[in-house]
Amino acid sequence: MAGLTALAAALRLLALADIPPGLYHDEAFNGLDALGILEGTHAIYFVANRGREPLFIYLIAATVGALGRTPGALRLAAALCGTLTVPATFLMVRAWFDERIALLSAAIVATTYWHVQLSRVGFRAIMLPLFIALTLWAAGRAIRNNRRRTWLLAGVLYGLTFYTYVAARFTPVVLLAFVLYLLMIRESRRLWPGAIYFAGGALTVLLPLGAYALTHWDVVMGRPGQVSVFNPLIHGGDLLGSLGRQAVRALGMFFVRGDTIPRHNLPGRPVFDPLTGGAMVFGTILAAIGARRRDTGSALALIWVGLMLVPTWLAEDAPHFLRAVGILPVLAVLPALGLARIGSWLRRRGHRRWSAVALGGILLIGLGTTSWDYFVRYPARPDTFYGFETAAATLAADINAFLGAGWDGAGMAAPSPGPDGDRRVYLDRRLWDEWASVPFLIAAPERVTVFSPDDLPLPSSPAMLVVWPHDGVDSLADALPRHSRIRAQAGPLAMGDLERTPYTAYVAYVLTDKARDPASYVARFADEFALADYAVEPSNEAWQVELEWLTWEPPGDDYTVSARLLDQGRLVSQADTVPGDGYYPTSLWRAGDLVVSTHTLELPADPLVDPTLVVGVYKWPTMEQLTGYDPDGQPLGPWISLPDSRTPSH
Repeated sequence: MAGLTALAAALRLLALADIPPGLYHDEAFNGLDALGILEGTHAIYFVANRGREPLFIYLIAATVGALGRTPGALRLAAALCGTLTVPATFLMVRAWFDERIALLSAAIVATTYWHVQLSRVGFRAIMLPLFIALTLWAAGRAIRNNRRRTWLLAGVLYGLTFYTYVAARFTPVVLLAFVLYLLMIRESRRLWPGAIYFAGGALTVLLPLGAYALTHWDVVMGRPGQVSVFNPLIHGGDLLGSLGRQAVRALGMFFVRGDTIPRHNLPGRPVFDPLTGGAMVFGTILAAIGARRRDTGSALALIWVGLMLVPTWLAEDAPHFLRAVGILPVLAVLPALGLARIGSWLRRRGHRRWSAVALGGILLIGLGTTSWDYFVRYPARPDTFYGFETAAATLAADINAFLGAGWDGAGMAAPSPGPDGDRRVYLDRRLWDEWASVPFLIAAPERVTVFSPDDLPLPSSPAMLVVWPHDGVDSLADALPRHSRIRAQAGPLAMGDLERTPYTAYVAYVLTDKARDPASYVARFADEFALADYAVEPSNEAWQVELEWLTWEPPGDDYTVSARLLDQGRLVSQADTVPGDGYYPTSLWRAGDLVVSTHTLELPADPLVDPTLVVGVYKWPTMEQLTGYDPDGQPLGPWISLPDSRTPSH
């Protein structure tokens, strides 16, 4: 069991700072409320983002308090809950079955892709399987020993379950069905009088949340009604057809097609690989036979899994792995029953070694497919990048790096020093309001001025101006301070769940003071601007080239800068770009601007022998190339060779 717990921890903590990328806004809302808790604001229910139960958010407050405003701080809380669910599953199953089935169930939970994925995202749903396991563990012990304190503990744990995730609200139906089963097999005496202590413990814990729900019914119950299949906006006038299609999809999640949302799953991946899925089918048959033979553990497993599928069956987008999370970890019992029976059949025939090989092989295949799918296939998918709003996390990391405080895009923890200097950030309100991860991740919000699009600020250097670029950038020219070094850089691409075409998420203008001697430059063009300086950072894969352009007179026209890498006179790489990634073109330049253009020159597979970097400027779209001149007025031709270009910088 210690080995399984260590394995579970490894799968949930390995590369947690990097996979998944970004930070989805549901996670960030949890983080924002955690910050409120750290500042002294306590709530029994958090109303933002369509309402959320509080227990996970209080846990996040501890991890954020320890690590700072980082995605890893939110996800560490989930990873801890996911890891603890494995030993809790062992305890739960052992209380209802035997130790062999308990070990197999814990191994399945530890290595199942669904639970690994859920354990690495800062969603509160990960707490529900943990508290289900703890509740059923205590309830199983209570039914066996009928001790009042054990019944009371089970009730307290069950009451806490309602503080985890919305799917817990359906569990009373499951418990009622199980009680009816006990009545049917004439075993209800095992519940008396312990059920009174169970109910007392549960109701006592539930009292604060229940009182809040009664006085804020629309807040607590609004979300389920919005996504219900009974909502005419969801079923579109075909309720019976929708119910049938939803049922097929929900049942198919185990073997055919799983959740397609990239935040919940490798899109479309079923819950189990074929071997474990086959064991689940076999185990389900065994559980049905056991339930007919008055085996309460088998009956509980069937009732629990069957009824806890209802929340995803009766809501849109079935199968939805968050709404179906209530079947975990009880679901693991079904394949464990099948595997245990296969193992015992082999042992009875004298094949103990083959029994171990068969069971171990099936579990190792599950571990291997989970590891490959999550750590190799999953992060390589573009929809993973977009689904977690990575562009928003990149923006926050860029702002923190500029201010010199907070999470810079790497690592689990944020550095503790505060911002240095007098730098400020001016941020378009649309970006602040649209992405909750931006206000959560920015470590020095007091240095950030949020502005409306119709009220552009007039920043002074040093500053960063971040805008939504899709309304045009021509009006920005007058807002940028003159005689500054201006680096305009487009952010990464973004794409919403319902969108089909990615778009540039934002554009950042980094403004710093840098006085220049107008007579000192590498080459001038058209008596309007000059290549003032440059830097080259070579690596094994590419050369990163940074060019600084000094403006004497506004060019008026749009020019494109071409950087080329030659080797023994032969062109091996080329990068043409409009300065500022196209968001501060030469037609907007003003006298005194020092504008940066950046170029990435990918290197060929063969080593370079005698590399030379050359730069040219041409007018778009006529392709008319400008001639460069040195400071003495001598023509240099259309291509300017940059000396010492093989050094890291110049």
